[in-house]
Amino acid sequence: MPKKQFRVEEPTISRWLLTITPFAAALFALVFALFLIQTAHKEDQAITSTLEQDLLWQKQALKNRLDNLQHQLDGLADIIVSDGLSSAEFSGRYLSILQDSPEVMSLEYIDETNQVRWQHPLNRPDLLPPQNHRNLVAARSVVLVNNAPQFSTVLQGQNQTPLLAFVTPVRLNFHGRHTLVAILNLNTLLQQQVPWWIAQRYQISLTENGETIASKFNRNLDPTGLSQAIGFDLPPNQFQLQATVYQQQRSWQQYLLTLTVIALSILMLASTWALRRHIKERHNIEAQLRQETAMREAMENSLVTGIRAMDKDGHLIYINRAFCEMVGYSAEDLLGQSQTMPYWPPEDLDRCTAVYRAILSGRAEPSGYQMRFMRANGERFDVRLYAAKLIDGDGQHTGWISSIYDITELQRERNALQASHERFVNVLNGLEAAVSVSDAASCEMLLTNRQFDRAFNIPDWHGRYCALPYTPRRKGAPVETEWFDAYRGHWYQIKSRSSVWVDGSEVWLEIATDITALKNAQERERQQNEQLQQTTRLISMGEMASSLAHELNQPLAAIASYATGCRNVLSQAEPNIAQLDQAIEKMAGQAKRAGKIISGIREFVQRRAPHRKPCEVADLVDTVRTLLAAEVAKQQVKLSIGEVSDLPIVYADAVMLEQVMFNLMKNAIEAMHDTPIANRTLDLNINANNGFLSVIIADRGTGINPEQMEQLFKPFYTTKNTGMGMGLNICRSIIEHHQGRLWVEANPGGGSRFIFTLPLPQESLACEP
Repeated sequence: MPKKQFRVEEPTISRWLLTITPFAAALFALVFALFLIQTAHKEDQAITSTLEQDLLWQKQALKNRLDNLQHQLDGLADIIVSDGLSSAEFSGRYLSILQDSPEVMSLEYIDETNQVRWQHPLNRPDLLPPQNHRNLVAARSVVLVNNAPQFSTVLQGQNQTPLLAFVTPVRLNFHGRHTLVAILNLNTLLQQQVPWWIAQRYQISLTENGETIASKFNRNLDPTGLSQAIGFDLPPNQFQLQATVYQQQRSWQQYLLTLTVIALSILMLASTWALRRHIKERHNIEAQLRQETAMREAMENSLVTGIRAMDKDGHLIYINRAFCEMVGYSAEDLLGQSQTMPYWPPEDLDRCTAVYRAILSGRAEPSGYQMRFMRANGERFDVRLYAAKLIDGDGQHTGWISSIYDITELQRERNALQASHERFVNVLNGLEAAVSVSDAASCEMLLTNRQFDRAFNIPDWHGRYCALPYTPRRKGAPVETEWFDAYRGHWYQIKSRSSVWVDGSEVWLEIATDITALKNAQERERQQNEQLQQTTRLISMGEMASSLAHELNQPLAAIASYATGCRNVLSQAEPNIAQLDQAIEKMAGQAKRAGKIISGIREFVQRRAPHRKPCEVADLVDTVRTLLAAEVAKQQVKLSIGEVSDLPIVYADAVMLEQVMFNLMKNAIEAMHDTPIANRTLDLNINANNGFLSVIIADRGTGINPEQMEQLFKPFYTTKNTGMGMGLNICRSIIEHHQGRLWVEANPGGGSRFIFTLPLPQESLACEP
């Protein structure tokens, strides 16, 4: 589809600029440096060549000067040999030599005895003592040091002046060998023989063995490191004539020109480097722009949200692929459109036009608009449209941009969710239980049903409110408990559990079911059970009335007999008080026995509410044995009771447990009515294991078949001709009331075994719940 294109030049030119420009700058700098080096090298070569030529010329000039002096001395020696010479003539000859050679400081004539015969000037200190003259005879020249001829060092005079002894032999045939010695000042020699044009260029020095003997130099000029030396031999001395180039003072224009060229070169390199960095940065920015443009295009094309841009006049200037796919039109069909859009359905034309004008006027709703569009095939679909100002890179308002979301499926899901919510509310309101959801942190009610509002008188106009929990809450498994509404007098069964609300917060879901009617029915059933228990006890007492009468007759007859005995003792003249006391004590014991029997019967028959307390098992067994003693004796049953003295205390209603044990043992005695007397055995075994008290009552009767075992504990089911069928049902209810269990099984030795278990208390002292 058409889009605004960002033209970006290919990076080929940039790469060439990045390569050629620095290369050209570096090449220029290299050529310029080579030019400077070559110029300097040529200058050094020219200076070196000139230095060599000047040094050779200077050497030749010095040689010529010394040779000229040698000729003069040789001429003087020839005159002395041929004609002889007086002192005055010797002085004249010296002055003639001094005029041509100012470097000559003195002239001596030494005879064969090494004595100075003539010298000039006369007032000069003697440089050569007579004992040293003989050393100069064979030498042509020598440097004098400390008035003695040396062959390797310079004579240092009073003013540190280097002197050279120039020796010329005078060969006389009859007088022996004479010598002419001319003392030369080497500094003066150099001053006289080094011309000004050489002195301005070089420092001229005579050296021997690396030490400077004499030199001519300009104090205003500094020598450079460039120097040249050649041999200048004066046998036996081996001098070196050395020339050192002075630093040439250049004009400021030359320095300025050089600095300007160097500065321009540096500036060119810096500008080239800056240009390279600029081109590189631009290249990077262009690459980033291309990448961002490609990323933007990919993002826009991958969006499922339609994007539409308009100018200030309302003409479409941009649409993305998602919008084209959404409405079914191509970009060419839509770009440039204004006023009425082809995707506006005719039935919603007014709505679409109003939204269109509101956007152009800048009055777009921040929350957006819900509209209906039409696809090219005529299909309608719902959209959500958000509009905002279109701002360009300069911050100018150039138009409007809109984002369009297809909410058809979302609207369908929302309608389905609304319908589901309505069904959920109807189901919730149809429940007879009161349902509530409250925030776990603030206890604020988040949801209640109609039954909750009706049960607790919550008005319809209520706002946000909090409610106290029915009972203490605890996390984990759902909690089921009962709660009594003291205000209305209703009982509720509460089921509460921790859950997570739609926003992720922790909530408590509680269901309160009104069980008042069930509680009332349970209370009536409990009262009926108590009445049945009372009736059962009365029936039991009626059945064992004769046995109890016989049991009571024994202590009563004993009391009557003891009373008669007491009367007989009292009728004696001297009554035996000891016998009388013994008889009265036995009467009291029999009376207590009768009272205990009467008390047990009264407590067994008495109608009262259950009362649980700690009970001794041995006491329970004694009471039941006392109540059944007459029946056991009458039916000739052998009663066997296990050890019960060490059993733990049980927490129960003693009378109820006595009734259970009494009924089960009485039924066992009746079940052995047809059993031979020798086999009539009733066993009572009680033990404690694993936190439970187990009571086993075993008889040797006819037994119970499996069909009867399934029906045995149901109400009104009996195997007796005169029974009511409630005894065993009442016994099971009593045991289950104590959180125990009662069942029957066949006795391995014949007959049946009734077994019930009771939980032992976990604490040392149990309390009434």
